[in-house]
Amino acid sequence: MSNKRIYVVGAFGFLTHQLDGQTIKTRNIYQLLQDKCDSSVLYFDTLAVRKRPFDLFKLLFGLIRCNTLILVPCKGNLTYLFPVAYLLSKIFNYKIVIICIGGWQYEYFMGLGKYRPHKLQMNLCRKIRAHLPEMKIVHDELVEHCHFTNSEVFPNFRFIQQWPITENVGTLRLVFMARIRKDKGFPQIFQALDILKSNHVNVTMDFYGQINTSEKSEFLNLLESHKENTRYCGPLTPSNIIETLREYDVMLLPTRNYAGEGFPGTILDSFIAGLAVIATEWKYSHEFIEDGKVGYIIPFDDCVQPLAEKIAYLNTHRDILLDFKRNSLNEAKKYDDNAAWEVLSKYL
Repeated sequence: MSNKRIYVVGAFGFLTHQLDGQTIKTRNIYQLLQDKCDSSVLYFDTLAVRKRPFDLFKLLFGLIRCNTLILVPCKGNLTYLFPVAYLLSKIFNYKIVIICIGGWQYEYFMGLGKYRPHKLQMNLCRKIRAHLPEMKIVHDELVEHCHFTNSEVFPNFRFIQQWPITENVGTLRLVFMARIRKDKGFPQIFQALDILKSNHVNVTMDFYGQINTSEKSEFLNLLESHKENTRYCGPLTPSNIIETLREYDVMLLPTRNYAGEGFPGTILDSFIAGLAVIATEWKYSHEFIEDGKVGYIIPFDDCVQPLAEKIAYLNTHRDILLDFKRNSLNEAKKYDDNAAWEVLSKYL
């Protein structure tokens, strides 16, 4: 093993038991480096600082000793931690690679939408070894408008095992797998179920994911009022996701997060499991979902009626559903660990 040290800093969620798209991708990056790299790979869980603030000294020690810092930042860590890590990199001579999660970076840098400008962070990101966004659209924005020369697309990825398609001629099985909160669209799903029921379209609907605490009572009340065909099945561990999803037909993601939603792991896991996808038209949706090939993209606003209509259509056109499922499996091949390593390895 090389005596070089790679330090992965991001939200792992081991201590806090947080399990979402950010923690799963961060863990996958760490696993990718362990599997493919001959250097020593260590990690620091930024979420653990909430419970163990003195771990900041451990973080500092790790930065001083590393040769390459792989930073997988949320907005807070990019704002506060990254400038400190950059300053230390000049003193202790380590490289920095930032791997982005979500699609908010351009708005964050330029002060668009809900963000104030972050010119310092933008200028520093242009000077590091590599800044790797999830989406080509974000990459193009950073290159064209922010003059990045160190940007390359590093899409979401998974360690993929090929599975056969699960065919279904019975009741259409719908699933939602994400953090259960309003901006992921759970109220719209229940409204669509009401329309389907009034039109005598029989489906089942299962929800997987951690429930946002402030919206828990609303979700549980909706679940209770739709208990004849809906279930909450709790969060899934990464090792059980694909095996579980294979039992379903259609993944629903009527997200309400227009610009902040990047390449959701929910969509990628649906491809790997061979599911059709129905999602709203968030900013980057067309980069990952080919409408009419792996599923449907429905309007971002007023999505309830189109959501119900697409579900009803797939329920009566099982041949099209089967085509979507086959196409999803083929789409997944673009996002395996080998494709991810081909991008990341050149910066280590």
